Amino acid sequence: MRIVILALCLLMTACSSGIYNLPPKEYQQQVKTLGVLPLLVDGRSVILHSDAAEILDLLRRGAAGRSAAVVEDLRKKKGYFDVRLVQEPPRMLAERLLVKARFDELGLPRGYRLDPQLLAELCRDSFVDGLLLLNLQAVVHKDKRWSRNTFETLTTDYNDIMATASVVAADGRVLWEMNGEDAAIILSLQYPDFDEAYFNHDPAVKLKFIGLAGLEKTLLPAAEKEQEKPQSPQITAWLNSVVTALSPTLFR
Repeated sequence: MRIVILALCLLMTACSSGIYNLPPKEYQQQVKTLGVLPLLVDGRSVILHSDAAEILDLLRRGAAGRSAAVVEDLRKKKGYFDVRLVQEPPRMLAERLLVKARFDELGLPRGYRLDPQLLAELCRDSFVDGLLLLNLQAVVHKDKRWSRNTFETLTTDYNDIMATASVVAADGRVLWEMNGEDAAIILSLQYPDFDEAYFNHDPAVKLKFIGLAGLEKTLLPAAEKEQEKPQSPQITAWLNSVVTALSPTLFR
């Protein structure tokens, strides 16, 4: 499991460090105390799978309690005066804070329009200069997938669970973001059945949904020790990439 997480971390870190919407030095001056929200799951996002409700439950189990480690890791980086965990019920927070999802022309997530009053209240009540918003959502986006032998490809619309992150000021300004092409695919809900097309001599490759049991084993594989709680290696790797992107080494 540790080898899998390390490999995913290296891949995600190499892919992106997010985008600062102001010079990093200015970011550091404006955000001295950072609040970290619970990892949210957008229950209104589009899941085409027949087991949509069960998939949302799976995502919420995978997301539960994950922000605490982000707080500790960011504190160790010493890039902020303080980093604080904002203690709010994740499901209620997602329903109230995430007003409307935004997407680009390929269907990739581009963040959210947030409830401005709630955003300001969270910053004020937590005594923070900005909030780190971490989010899982289902999206339908155009992508290319390869067969297992990498000889065949299929470019079409896929339904995936993707992760986005942003640091937002109390007035709604997005100071840093990791979305769009920088968003991470946490869980693929579909796969192109190249084998079926090959053996049926059919040029049309069908998209099929992965079964719920397979999705759970992918997102929450069994823990190495019985007393340990299963954790998602994909979520762990993505959160590590977020922490690295917000490292003070990038402020210089």
